[in-house]
Amino acid sequence: MTEKEKESLYATFRLFPLREVDVVLLSTFKCSINLDLENFIHNIASDYETRQIARTFVLTNHEKNEVVGYFTISIKSLSTNGMSKTSIKKIDGISNSRACIHSFLIGQLGISDRYTKYKLGSLLLDDAFSKIEMAHDLVAGRYILVDAVNDEKVINFYLKYGFVLLDTEESDNTSVRMIYKI
Repeated sequence: MTEKEKESLYATFRLFPLREVDVVLLSTFKCSINLDLENFIHNIASDYETRQIARTFVLTNHEKNEVVGYFTISIKSLSTNGMSKTSIKKIDGISNSRACIHSFLIGQLGISDRYTKYKLGSLLLDDAFSKIEMAHDLVAGRYILVDAVNDEKVINFYLKYGFVLLDTEESDNTSVRMIYKI
């Protein structure tokens, strides 16, 4: 794809808060690689929005009237259970006995199957960083946390952006915890 073609494609995209998106449009998001992403946007995101648990932002292709991708952000306490005292102090910056560290959470980030070839994860992650930066100006938090699916491509994507893997009790075979220092 040429730069001109890419610019033309990007010009058809718009990012909206979930509350401004018609719920019928959400059904156009398909993610065969990670059905949890599909289930979240179809069945959970609106409830999280209503109950003030998380904010979801939806990237749409307004010419085709479909969802390109989305991300969800929230606040989360990073549990230090299972971490060494050295790791806790390094992350906390002050104490080696802190039970939790307040963080921003990118809870979901996904691209619809039709758009994976365009490598739009970076675009969504940049938008998520931008939203978190605005919140960070008002509310303290030392890190951005992601619970990424335990897949080499996904992990490498986040590593490329400066996230580091955490070895915590909350990581398991299906997901890994990663953090990014703000």
